[in-house]
Amino acid sequence: MTTGEGVLWRRQALDAIVYAIVVTVIVVIGSIVVSFTLGGGWIGVKYILFIVGIGLFGVGTFKLRPTAPWRDSELVSTDSDRASWIQMRIEQIPPLDQYGLQPNDRISDGVKILFASILILIVSFALEVFFSVAR
Repeated sequence: MTTGEGVLWRRQALDAIVYAIVVTVIVVIGSIVVSFTLGGGWIGVKYILFIVGIGLFGVGTFKLRPTAPWRDSELVSTDSDRASWIQMRIEQIPPLDQYGLQPNDRISDGVKILFASILILIVSFALEVFFSVAR
């Protein structure tokens, strides 16, 4: 591995980690607001996190599917064509604002969504095991 590839790999990992953390924080805050508004408390937060985590795991897995060979690549956009709304916002967060990646250099959105879903499921698990949020 050359020095350039090593630096690129670190920047890609940093991008994926920050993406997963930001998505997890957004989902946790949203879950808290929804659950406490509806009277579910921390148990509701745990269940919402679990459901969203499983759902995002499915979305991430679906996005990792390879493009069918019969598809016209000009008609179907790919992850490298443009940055998503959340990706553009995340790029403004330090340290990514200094180490921005070109769209073609980024890890796919599917992988980043999978990382976020795993982190969300870990938070849901931690609520149950470490903070005794159980029914």
